[in-house]
Amino acid sequence: MKTFKALLYQEYLINKRSLSNLFMGIGLPVAFFLLFSTIWASDDSMPEGMTALLTQRYMLQMTAFSSLSFAFYSLPFAFQEDKAGHRFKMIQHSPVPMWQYYFSKIFAVLVHFVLAIMIVFAVGHFVKGVNMPVMDWLISAGLLFTGAICFMPFGALFAHIKSTQTLSVVANIVYMGSAVLGGLWMPITSFPAFMQELAKMTPTYHLNHLLLSYFDGNFSLASQLVLLGYAGGVLLLALVIGKRLEVN
Repeated sequence: MKTFKALLYQEYLINKRSLSNLFMGIGLPVAFFLLFSTIWASDDSMPEGMTALLTQRYMLQMTAFSSLSFAFYSLPFAFQEDKAGHRFKMIQHSPVPMWQYYFSKIFAVLVHFVLAIMIVFAVGHFVKGVNMPVMDWLISAGLLFTGAICFMPFGALFAHIKSTQTLSVVANIVYMGSAVLGGLWMPITSFPAFMQELAKMTPTYHLNHLLLSYFDGNFSLASQLVLLGYAGGVLLLALVIGKRLEVN
């Protein structure tokens, strides 16, 4: 246990040195939330209830967008930096159990998920006046948290990319592209028919649909299963590639 606490403290120090990534991962979605909710949810001709509903949905979607940045971007870069700095190899040849090392990385990302949810929710409530029953706040936070966890295998997969520049390009394209295509920025009904069908195959669409279906009173178990399927499939692929790289 003492070793694991030491690993967690090291993760704290590493993340403390890269606070700019945390600010960008949360600050950018907050800025988008404020912008989108101001432009599209402040029409004077729109019924008051519809304005509140759109603002609430933008808050949830931008919280998901923020959480995904840590899964797609922060997690793989954390692994890559350890490999580049030989910390990974040092731990491999030490008495430290590898599961503790991996879990310390995962725990750091989970903390980022919680911070993203708390901060975007706070901005939504105190700045944009989003009001929900306490149970709805807790359930939506739980859905966002568990949904974001399903995207962590993508970070594990991207961590196998050796080039920092290539990783940055791939992570940003997948992060931004999946967010837009999955409907986190705008309803997929505004897309052409063929893009709507493509959007429904993305995990981000199912995360978005999972959130909205709860508030529509028709919780989508199918979307939850699709997210779990993506998580399991991508994790398996990441493990297979990792084994092959170790052999080579």
